[in-house]
Amino acid sequence: MFNFFRRLQWKLSISYAFATAGAVIALAALAIAVILYLDESSSSRVYNSFYWSKTGFQDNVPYLLDDPQALQLWLERVQRDGFTSADFQFPPSRETLPYANTLAFQTHPIYVLDPQLNLLAAAPAVDASLLNQPFKPRSMFDFNMEFILEAAQVGDKNYSAQSVLAPDGSRLVAFPLRKSDDDPVSAIVIYSLYPPTFAAPENLALYSSFFLLLLFMLLFVSPPLGMVFGWLVSRGLRKRLTNLSSAAQAWSKGDFSAAPRDTSGDEIGSLTRNLNHMAEQLQSLLHTQDALVRVEERNRLARDLHDTVKQQTYAARMQLSAAKNLLTSDPSAAAEHLESALQLNRETQQELKLIIDELRPAALQDKGLAQALREYAERWQENSGISVTVSVSGERSLPLEVEQALYRVLQEALSNIARHAEAETVGISLSIDSDKASLIVADNGRGFDPNAVSPASYGLTSMKARLSEVGGALEVTSTPTLGTTLTARVNLDAKN
Repeated sequence: MFNFFRRLQWKLSISYAFATAGAVIALAALAIAVILYLDESSSSRVYNSFYWSKTGFQDNVPYLLDDPQALQLWLERVQRDGFTSADFQFPPSRETLPYANTLAFQTHPIYVLDPQLNLLAAAPAVDASLLNQPFKPRSMFDFNMEFILEAAQVGDKNYSAQSVLAPDGSRLVAFPLRKSDDDPVSAIVIYSLYPPTFAAPENLALYSSFFLLLLFMLLFVSPPLGMVFGWLVSRGLRKRLTNLSSAAQAWSKGDFSAAPRDTSGDEIGSLTRNLNHMAEQLQSLLHTQDALVRVEERNRLARDLHDTVKQQTYAARMQLSAAKNLLTSDPSAAAEHLESALQLNRETQQELKLIIDELRPAALQDKGLAQALREYAERWQENSGISVTVSVSGERSLPLEVEQALYRVLQEALSNIARHAEAETVGISLSIDSDKASLIVADNGRGFDPNAVSPASYGLTSMKARLSEVGGALEVTSTPTLGTTLTARVNLDAKN
């Protein structure tokens, strides 16, 4: 159970819960206080508005139904001046009378209907022909109010069912009127009112002080406390992530001695252990790859010695043996065989010189890559008899491992051209930008079909391996009879 709470998600959740608890509590307290105040006070004021205005009609209209003229005069006075204390059987207090006069007098009409919805009286007065006739709400109002009339007809006492919000913001109400609660509905009154939505509390100073205190806590207390607490909590987390980042940077440079230790049971601890294991595997893989490259180099060297030096040495031996046999009987023929042996010896010496140059990247010492490539290309041209052109763009120093890799790629490429391409010209282009270095070797030889010939036959495997060690890649384009182009690219950003 406790291991579950060791997860990073829970650590962060709990820590930031403490940091934000104060602000959330303050906001909640403020919101609850405002909501309760507005809800209770507003509901109470709206209810009082409905109740006292209805009571004013309830205490008068049912008793005036038998005297239409008196009813008409009373309605006109109320519509003109509003209610007075004399309009109530139990006069309201000075504080409650204004609720009755939320009635929209002067600006909105008042209608009195019988239970069958026939018009009995109206203020302002209407044409006498409309009295004692069915009330037509659609001709009086431009919105639907039939549902509140239906509620009033059945004597519904739910104020919300007996009122509707008008487009001008007032509330149109239709209240059933009775002489007492046990009597049937004797009339229905229709009028408009403006229920109060907000009134300042009597203890406004107390509410204002409380609000200002909460605002001060939210703006000036909670943020600093949250920042300090968050900094203290995240300090250990930041240190762990910094150690992991430093180790990753060291690994990217080939230094696998950095191995951060993190025994925590959360996700970062698990990630650290997994990355350490990955670094060990990567280091082992690089060692294996280096060993394979060395084996490939030895195999290539053995192949070169077998194909050239060994064959030439054997041929020279045969020439010397023939010269020995003819030395006494045919000296001139023996001399020809000796000359052939000398020529084979010179060719063997040149081939050995090329192989030695390939094995000796010391040519890069005290020289830039561009100069080393030019010198090697000149020597190779002298030995192979193939014309070489070299162009360099953006000459500057590079990391040693990058220079060695590109130098070896050039050696391998020229060696392949000499043995297989049957080319007449070779173009070498070195381009160094701020973020990458490119080496292009192109010949006009016989080319080959990359899909039909194994890349290992042309030493491409070793070239790709060398480039991959420094974050580079090799691209080969070749067409039979049209020549071959090798492009080696190294991303310098990965080496900086």
